[in-house]
Amino acid sequence: MTDLMQIICDYLLENRYREFLPREYFWHLTRLAEKQESTLLENLSDPQRDLLDQYESTRNLMHSHELEAMFQAAWRTSRELS
Repeated sequence: MTDLMQIICDYLLENRYREFLPREYFWHLTRLAEKQESTLLENLSDPQRDLLDQYESTRNLMHSHELEAMFQAAWRTSRELS
């Protein structure tokens, strides 16, 4: 991504994207996931927690790359339509 694209993407992630999430449904899922994570962590051994942390780090990195790819696709599409 160019520097300008990165600045815009960062701004959107920090300030704008939440307004497009389905409010009640998304926040319900957020609370549910937090509850499930707490229950899971209570039942894991230390080595299992470490493995879960590694897994979550990998999934978070993948998600970050997916968000960037979606932003770039939307950017390119908006330029093609203008």
